Amino acid sequence: MSTLFYLMDAAVAGSSLAEAQRLNPRHLGLYKGRSAKALAAVAPYLFACESGTPFGRWIRTRGWGRSWGIYCESEMDLPGLVHHFRKFLLVKDEKGKQLYFRYYDPRVIRTVLPVCDRDQLKEFFGPVRGFVAEDADPDFALRFTLQQGQLRQERAAASGAGWLAPPAA
Repeated sequence: MSTLFYLMDAAVAGSSLAEAQRLNPRHLGLYKGRSAKALAAVAPYLFACESGTPFGRWIRTRGWGRSWGIYCESEMDLPGLVHHFRKFLLVKDEKGKQLYFRYYDPRVIRTVLPVCDRDQLKEFFGPVRGFVAEDADPDFALRFTLQQGQLRQERAAASGAGWLAPPAA
C-alpha cells in the first residue's frame, strides 16, 4: 500500500518547521552527520503525511502556495525513502563543483523533471509512484508520474486534487 509523504524545505518554511515537527513526529531529516547539525535550519525533512491528521490538514492549509515542499507517493517506508532521496542532495556542475540540489522546492522540481532524460527520470523516481507540487499559480497542483519510462504531467485545481490524499487501500 502506498503512503503519501511530504518533503519539506526548512530553508523556505523557516520557523514553521518546528510546528511541523511538533504536529508530526513521523519525520526524518535528509542530511546526516555533521551536515545534519550544521544545516538543520535549512535542511530538507521527509514527513509521513496522512491527509486526515492535524499535520495533513495543517500542511495543506498553511504550506500550500508558499513553496515549502513537495508531496510524493511511495510504497517504501520512511527510512528507505530518505535513503533514496539522499542520493540527489548534491550534484556537480559542468566544472565539477559540488552544489546542493534543492529538488524538493516545487519551483525546482517542476522545472527540472520535464528536461530529464529517460535514465535520469528512472533513477530519480526509483520507488516513488508520483510527485505533486504546487504550480506557479498555487490554485493549481501538478502531478508527475512515470509511465513506460516517459514523464507524464497533469495539472488540476489544488482544491480538488485527489492526488493530495492517500490512495484507497
